[in-house]
Amino acid sequence: MSLNFHSLLSWLDYPLKRCPYYSAAFLLSVIYTLHVFPLAFLLGNSGFWFNTYTDPTQHISGFWAFANDEWRFPLLHTTLLNAPDGVSVAFTDSIPLMAILAKPIYPLLPQGSHYMGLWVFVCYVAQGLAGAWGASVIAKRNPVALLAGTLFAVMMPSLMIRLPHGALLAQFTLLVALVLYCRVHRRQMTLVAFGLGSTGLLLFVAGIHPYLLAMLYALYATTLLSVAWREWNLRTMLFVVTWCILPLPLLLLTLYSFGYLAGTGLPPAENGYTDSSMNLLSPWLGTHLATSRFLPTEGIVLDATGMQIDGHNYLGLGLILALCGITLGRPGKTLEFLKAHWIMALLLTGLIIYSLSNKIYLANHVVLHYPLPRLIEPLTQIFRGSGRFFWPVGYVLLLIVLRFFLTQSDPRFRVALLALLALQYADTLNHREYLVESANREPVFAYDHDLWNERIGQASSVYLLPTYGCGASNSDANFLQYFTALHAVPFNSGFVARVSSDCKAKEKVLDAERQPGEVFIFASEHYTVEQLSVTMGGHNERWCRQEDIGIVCIVDK
Repeated sequence: MSLNFHSLLSWLDYPLKRCPYYSAAFLLSVIYTLHVFPLAFLLGNSGFWFNTYTDPTQHISGFWAFANDEWRFPLLHTTLLNAPDGVSVAFTDSIPLMAILAKPIYPLLPQGSHYMGLWVFVCYVAQGLAGAWGASVIAKRNPVALLAGTLFAVMMPSLMIRLPHGALLAQFTLLVALVLYCRVHRRQMTLVAFGLGSTGLLLFVAGIHPYLLAMLYALYATTLLSVAWREWNLRTMLFVVTWCILPLPLLLLTLYSFGYLAGTGLPPAENGYTDSSMNLLSPWLGTHLATSRFLPTEGIVLDATGMQIDGHNYLGLGLILALCGITLGRPGKTLEFLKAHWIMALLLTGLIIYSLSNKIYLANHVVLHYPLPRLIEPLTQIFRGSGRFFWPVGYVLLLIVLRFFLTQSDPRFRVALLALLALQYADTLNHREYLVESANREPVFAYDHDLWNERIGQASSVYLLPTYGCGASNSDANFLQYFTALHAVPFNSGFVARVSSDCKAKEKVLDAERQPGEVFIFASEHYTVEQLSVTMGGHNERWCRQEDIGIVCIVDK
């Protein structure tokens, strides 16, 4: 009986060839993704994508504006938003790479088509494959590495909670960067291959989102510095310095070509940096958006600012118990890791400090508040979502767990890893329920959809006054942007991040002669009847009326 049991355990370490291993990882990732997300969501038809109070509509409408406009430079620039000056739809988080690929075929598709559902599918499948690759590099290709690597990766809570922000679902790139680090550390690839591969990865991520680019460059530079410390000779030092600098001109050119570096301004200091931080409880309990299924969270404040869901970095009970077991049961392994990877450990420590911000919360209590060093204040203005920078830490911890349980000689460690995987699946139920609930939502529009669809479909231009950033609400700007982008109608405003807007200059349109088909939406509290009368040439009683959104004036054609 004992012999049969040990024979059965030996199958857990049965070596798998490359093709079956990754084919199975791909299939497993697809099955899991289809298990969580309905097909209508992945095809882009779910109401989740069409809610003018939320970010996904901003991302999609930004793409529509770009797709309905002619090609310009910077490549993502459109004059249909923030007209007449225009803006890069990189600032609507429309995923530049996907927008550029989709623009040529958009005229062939039904009006209102988009790629966001497809992007979710691609990111989840790529996440599973990256997890499987990581498990095979740090251990071997076997059934447990396949299951644990793939499923732990796709069940990372920091991934699942980012659904409303499609670009930030590309966390598989972080796993790829960490696997490249492991391969270099194990001397499984040449430094030139690492430099070329990492530069390609950095350029790819530059077409997705700057936050991921910042994290990946930090991991890239850390890998090179680790090599320099390990080999410490003039040739290696010159190589490291060269390759640290070499990608930068290409990255800056890419960002400039997408419009990230043109016509933007910084928000006020600390705006969002402390509010979007990670609560000290987040890795252990999550946030109110999705908590642990088993750990007690009732009555505990997990979001002290209302924005700490940006720092949602729950690890999951399976990973937490695994890490506790390694730390307490094998403390020597922890010290061994820190000694072998001290440069990476320094980076991870820095990322943790940044993710907590300079105002550190434990539940709803501020346990430490210190002034920001002037040197990093501009950085905190650009990367305000501080809590996101814990993501690489979470993936390093995942790889540590996989390596420990997959490389022990006793196959019972693989059994334990599978048990922890099952626990992780059960514990993240609330996170999957969040995904299912989100994916099945109905469309939500701030005002009458059919009325405004008809109005803007017949309009020559649309003006929201004051504009977004000058007093208008983001929901009003997002609502109008949805229809103007869909119908290719110039809009003087838009729900667009980090665009410097001259509020006085935007109001100069009121001094111009009215043109047929213009649609104005005025915030009632900002404009008097006398001002509207002058602006509308005395036709305000005929052209204008009070509605829920404000005073709406439609110039006769």
